[in-house]
Amino acid sequence: MNSGESSTTSSPTSSFGRIFRRLLSPARKSPTGTCQTSISAPVSPGSDDIHQVFNYFDLNGDGKISPAELQSRLKRVGGEDVQLSDEEAEMAVRSSDADGDGALGLDDFAKMMKEGEEEEEELRGAFVMYASTGGRVITPTSLKKMMRRLGQSATVSDCKAMIGKFDVNRDGVLDFDEFRVMMT
Repeated sequence: MNSGESSTTSSPTSSFGRIFRRLLSPARKSPTGTCQTSISAPVSPGSDDIHQVFNYFDLNGDGKISPAELQSRLKRVGGEDVQLSDEEAEMAVRSSDADGDGALGLDDFAKMMKEGEEEEEELRGAFVMYASTGGRVITPTSLKKMMRRLGQSATVSDCKAMIGKFDVNRDGVLDFDEFRVMMT
């Protein structure tokens, strides 16, 4: 993936932990000034929270989330960062649909959300390993040090070039969002 591509081609499951937290946080304005949707005040994830999020995604109230409902709500909540094609939405549902009916029940959805959160935590752990002191960004020097620990040789110039491929805001370092795109 090059720096011009968005995270829309990443695994649909990888976005669910982030989406879950966004849905449970207070509504806020996006950089464009539009209000980002949320469904409640901040709370810790639990079964009631999953049920709230499930109901938000279940547009027609039939107790199931279809690929179209998943696609629509992810686009609304995630904006351009989380857009699924029809095929990706169907794949996401199919991968978690235990009974094979082509839609997600509450248990299926809860499992998908949990997997998304676990994937996000694994990425955060990897990010911290590569990040500079303080763990906020990956610098060319911190990347070089990690590569050396992994038995690979690279110059700072090589590391700058690697970072440059995913450095969307062109600040010379990778923040977690840029790292996530690189890893998916």
